[in-house]
Amino acid sequence: MTDVAIPAEQEERKAVKLADFLDDWGDILKAQVIENMDPVYNPKREDDWGQTAREQLKNLVRPPFESQTQRGILPVARSLYKEDYKAATLVGEMGTGKTLMGLAVAYLDPKPDKRICIQAPGHLVKKWIREAQQTIPNVVCINLNEKSLARLISHKLEVRKPSGIEVWVIGKERAKLHFQRKKQTVFRRGGIESCPECGIPIEDTGNNRTPVCEHCGARMWSADRDKVRRYAKAEFIKRYLPKGFFDLLILDEVQEYKGGGTAQGQAMSCLTTRARPAKMVKDGFQYGRTMQFAERYGVVERTYDSEDIAASLNAASIGRKIGRSRVKESPGISPLLLPDLLLERSAFVRLNDISDE
Repeated sequence: MTDVAIPAEQEERKAVKLADFLDDWGDILKAQVIENMDPVYNPKREDDWGQTAREQLKNLVRPPFESQTQRGILPVARSLYKEDYKAATLVGEMGTGKTLMGLAVAYLDPKPDKRICIQAPGHLVKKWIREAQQTIPNVVCINLNEKSLARLISHKLEVRKPSGIEVWVIGKERAKLHFQRKKQTVFRRGGIESCPECGIPIEDTGNNRTPVCEHCGARMWSADRDKVRRYAKAEFIKRYLPKGFFDLLILDEVQEYKGGGTAQGQAMSCLTTRARPAKMVKDGFQYGRTMQFAERYGVVERTYDSEDIAASLNAASIGRKIGRSRVKESPGISPLLLPDLLLERSAFVRLNDISDE
């Protein structure tokens, strides 16, 4: 191996600090970004919509800072109400005022009478209600985090339009917690377990508490009345309240709902149908194929059993695979997720952006 000596001048040129690099080339890089990207909102090219929205924000009890308006409120509000996007993401560091910005976005909804639903962690429900009362004038706040379903049932029996601005706040635990289920089958003569609908004998369902008849498709389970009697409010809203009952949904700490197999992930599953399904199909994803999505945008772990490998060593000599792989999703995301799906629908606010105010 031959050692190559690098002159001191070249070595010095290779060690460049990022801050110095941005000082030298920042203007050129900024020009390239502006040329290649077309942001939804640009404060330097504000049109009539932006000016009207600014005037509306002055009517808030607590008007936001200018940096909050430019970097968070107007970009998200314009994407929802002007560009007609189905969803937008506000990404902000702790202390940037995400609660205030979210309420300001809801206030800019062009409908004079509107009903906003906010799903947040249980310990933040009262905070959202307090912030709404201190921010939006003449707002009506409704705490959905109570145990009773009486309020939702009353709207199921008689759907009423909102009067003014209504803010409904529900905790994520109250939204997801549902009744427990138990297997519900019948036994014919001879102790044969059968379907309660078609009466055809069924195979052993094991420990499955929610079996489905393979012959007629009937659900062979019912609510367990001996356990806690409750109904998930997210499921009730989806099943019994009309479409468009809420004009806007705000999901606080949305990263906590990412588990598709968890109860809180299922509680917001109906919302994912709004996340540009046409683009997902165009990219080759199929409904229900979560592993296909994880392989491209997540982290997939493949494991092999040592016993399977030992048993397959002889088979490997004739070209067969060694062992059986088991595939499962692991925590983590791919960097491709940001530019492909999130960046064009997100507004970012850092604490440094508002520190001067």
